[in-house]
Amino acid sequence: MSNLKSRHFAALAFAGWYLMMPPNSAKYPHEVDADVPLPHWIIVTSFDTDDNCEKALTDIQNSEQDPITLDKTGKLARLQRPPDAALGKARAINAACVASDDIRLKSKK
Repeated sequence: MSNLKSRHFAALAFAGWYLMMPPNSAKYPHEVDADVPLPHWIIVTSFDTDDNCEKALTDIQNSEQDPITLDKTGKLARLQRPPDAALGKARAINAACVASDDIRLKSKK
């Protein structure tokens, strides 16, 4: 394998996955703004594989659980005060798994 190909393979092997949710809507209470560009979405947690991310995503969507509950850092706790079940459901429904090397994450437009 050429040096360039092996570096490309290594880069692909180390790409992780983010479970992300759109920010809260500034216009409508209990809603999210899923139309904002991906760089403005919130990274909730990360996974080593797409399968693990998709499983977590399916679980939160099926239970309509606020994705913030998956945040192990505690950094997103401020977004959960006061608890809002409708907002949590909107976050779950609109959450997505995104590859950490997705080109859309680099664009600030």
